[in-house]
Amino acid sequence: MTLKAKVNIAIPTYNRSELLKTSLQSALAQDYPDFQVLVLDNASCDDTEAVVCSFADSRITYVRNETNIGIFRNWQRAIAVNSSPYLSILSDDDILLPGFIRESVLALDNHPDAGFSIAQAGIIDTNGVPVHVTGRELSDNFPEGPIDGLEFIHQIVDGRKWILLSSAIMFRTSALAMVGGIDAPHSKYMLDLNLYLRMAAQFDLFFIAKELAQVRYHIEQDSQINFSLGGTGPLGVMAERTDGIAYLLKSPRAEDASYRQWLAERLLHISMRRSQFTSELIPELNLSWSERLGIAMQEIASVIPVGKRLILVDENQWGCEMLPQFDALPFLEHEGQYWGAPLNDEIAIRELERMRQAGATFIVIGWPAFWWLDYYSGLRNCLSSNFRCVLDNSRLVVFDLWL
Repeated sequence: MTLKAKVNIAIPTYNRSELLKTSLQSALAQDYPDFQVLVLDNASCDDTEAVVCSFADSRITYVRNETNIGIFRNWQRAIAVNSSPYLSILSDDDILLPGFIRESVLALDNHPDAGFSIAQAGIIDTNGVPVHVTGRELSDNFPEGPIDGLEFIHQIVDGRKWILLSSAIMFRTSALAMVGGIDAPHSKYMLDLNLYLRMAAQFDLFFIAKELAQVRYHIEQDSQINFSLGGTGPLGVMAERTDGIAYLLKSPRAEDASYRQWLAERLLHISMRRSQFTSELIPELNLSWSERLGIAMQEIASVIPVGKRLILVDENQWGCEMLPQFDALPFLEHEGQYWGAPLNDEIAIRELERMRQAGATFIVIGWPAFWWLDYYSGLRNCLSSNFRCVLDNSRLVVFDLWL
């Protein structure tokens, strides 16, 4: 079986006939003259085959696996049978919006150094209603147009939350072949991120600043389960970011000694975060919560003089009452009460300076809030560039705020 159209839309599917129907309709409605749709049915036991056949469209090729071979091998198969110059893998519960193929092909045709393109994607619920995503689930904005592959990896290592949604991506087939297709060295749920980073180590990417796909969020998704409380998703992400550091070390960027030093600092932090997630999954692997907290309180007392005003960043999990010998304030705070995480770096830095001008002499970041040191990379860089770090371990990061 060979698919020789200019574009192939592959849809791996399993037991989602109703949602698959909507995905197929969106693919077939594309205003592009030369594409085919490959449906890879992973041994569904519902009416998937009947739904596909009901379209009676010669652009559809239906392949049924005799047994369920899993997501990884179904993606592998989609890549293996494709002979089109461009390939997109559409989840069976997602939707392509008008113009997806046309805009994606235009981007890749005009930028031969790009290994893949990515478009903006909206989020919908099971019923197709748009979902307003906020906070940590929201992707940072991409710059429009071509993005240097190594710069993409750098930003991921730095902590920028550039979230790539697979249904909004179109791959250049030759680039896929050069990197060896998909792999899952750390987590079967991270095969897409692993692929993007490996491709970015060799190719640029192109961001299309138009919403050309809709991605469905629902509780049955592996990604939702994997990133829920107690899931292994964050552990896999940290492992992939560690690989990202290796790609940067192998690049010309690493010829700069100061850049190698920065990479080393990021490696130590990401490795520590990875161990933190591992300890949450295997509690007996490390010190208990109460042991860590007791040690942390002693360490704070050893580096900060009694009575000083300090800013406590702890996600409100310790509480300022744990430090009665200090004038401790939560961060963010309003009238002395915890006010939640800041919306962005700008707010975090502004509030830090306000509290510093009001007499705060130290900032203490506890391990429950270590994710801040990734998510708020601007705040992290502000602290490390302007203030002296007096303590940095797996429990605490403390900065002296006196210039």
